Amino acid sequence: MKLKILVKIIEKILGMTRRGEGPRADMFLPDRLVAMALVFLAGGIACAIVCFIKYALWSVICAVLGIALGAFALLCWRNQTIHVISDEKFTYTTMFGKTRTYAFSDIRGLRRNQDSLTLFVADKKVHIESMAILSERLITLINKALEQNG
Repeated sequence: MKLKILVKIIEKILGMTRRGEGPRADMFLPDRLVAMALVFLAGGIACAIVCFIKYALWSVICAVLGIALGAFALLCWRNQTIHVISDEKFTYTTMFGKTRTYAFSDIRGLRRNQDSLTLFVADKKVHIESMAILSERLITLINKALEQNG
């Protein structure tokens, strides 16, 4: 419950709006990534404060890493999504907010990596984190495209 309140606050700060109470996309990253991002940011800020009080090289390194990892985690959580437009097309948004539209018929393969999946679509790659939540509709359409093109 506390995490949901925190997520709502961060969504408000980041200017995110959700359509209804359902999932925000057909593929999205879970809210626990927000908690992880906040831990990284808090650690980075704490190290930055230590750096100002008593300069130490480790605090500078930890501050930079913590703030960077926290910012990247927030970007991934906010932006990295897949929306199914129709049974033929979907849009993929990268962590930096760049959106591309692909056809399911262009899916050429799927590779399982140690920490993620890579979906090969035409001459591009779609990155799906292992912690991502995928809708049944998206899974069905990807499997159908892989069967037809595989």
